[in-house]
Amino acid sequence: MIEDQTQKWISDAAYFNSLNRDTKPGQDVKDWLAAEKLYFQLMKKRVKTGLVKIN
Repeated sequence: MIEDQTQKWISDAAYFNSLNRDTKPGQDVKDWLAAEKLYFQLMKKRVKTGLVKIN
């Protein structure tokens, strides 16, 4: 379930990134990787600030 939510967040972020520029072939991978990087940066920040409980 969490993996599905993660993939959905990354997919949506990559899509919206692509809307902010002219769509060109091959850019989808760059958009996905940028969104994935942003997601993990945000999750790391949440863990550091105590917003996420780690078991």
